[in-house]
Amino acid sequence: MKVTEHSETGRTVELRITDHEDTAHHLTLSADGMVEDHWHDQSLPDDHSRSLGDEERLARVERFAKYYLTRTTDADVLSPYSSTDQIADPDRLAVTTLLVGAMAQDTLASHLRPCYDQLTAHRRNDEPPVTPPEPTRDTPGKLVEQDIHLTLDTEEIRQLSDVLTELNGLGEIRQALDVRPDRDDTDLFARLDRLLSTAGGTSAEDVSSEQFLRVSSPLRVHWNTDDGPTRVEYGDSTEPDDDATLAARIQLTPSHTPIISMAAFQRTLVDHLRCQIRDCYVGMGLRPPADTRVTGHGIAACTDRYDRAGQLQNYHNDHAILDWVGLAPRPEF
Repeated sequence: MKVTEHSETGRTVELRITDHEDTAHHLTLSADGMVEDHWHDQSLPDDHSRSLGDEERLARVERFAKYYLTRTTDADVLSPYSSTDQIADPDRLAVTTLLVGAMAQDTLASHLRPCYDQLTAHRRNDEPPVTPPEPTRDTPGKLVEQDIHLTLDTEEIRQLSDVLTELNGLGEIRQALDVRPDRDDTDLFARLDRLLSTAGGTSAEDVSSEQFLRVSSPLRVHWNTDDGPTRVEYGDSTEPDDDATLAARIQLTPSHTPIISMAAFQRTLVDHLRCQIRDCYVGMGLRPPADTRVTGHGIAACTDRYDRAGQLQNYHNDHAILDWVGLAPRPEF
């Protein structure tokens, strides 16, 4: 997957992209990321006759085009977790995973206690923060969602993500959680602040996780009822600060998360976010970095796609044996 031509007008961007099967795709995107035109050199069935595999092949090119523009220009055209793009920015996800995995357990609890309580209430026989609707009173939620925003700027996120990829950093963090689940993060964020030079001269006691990461309300819980899907929200709905960007959306189900402690919750989050990074790259037809070639549930929409499209591998199945070679190498931007 590579971009062979790139031109811009005041209103649109024209890209020519060659996919992993050497098919050339010609795309026209608007300034806000809307795909206005997409044609290719290979004959495919018309819109109504395409298989899910055909649709996914075209969608991968369009997602890749938006990620390419996000990485190489000032345009922020990838719409995370939307019904159109479905994936998120893998660089932002990688940095979020770093921060979540490096936190002490009490720091993590200060950000995500309602999410933890919702996911564990059924096993602990406790009342959850969000009470199920009457028809599903004894059923844990189908899906629990919580948004996480980053306050780092784009260049800082790219730098951190590139280093994590080069050093297989997320895999190392996951191993560290098994060895030292009770780590102290007293000076972690001060050291990260000095590394990024985001606030020169700031002392350790003045720097906290809030400088890099914000969790926004509300917690969203979805149930299936006889009347159809139901969503109940918990907490006042708060808009993120202007300097914060949606980086990750936790999308976990109690049935897939046997969590009984904050340490287990942290390990589960790191595993889950690594699966989401995998989904982002797979969703663009790209081979994920080595430490995110993992199995398990990631982005909910991608899990649904793997279930429905027989041509796609079962990345969400914990026991699946996967072939990563069929995906294109990640290009250097």
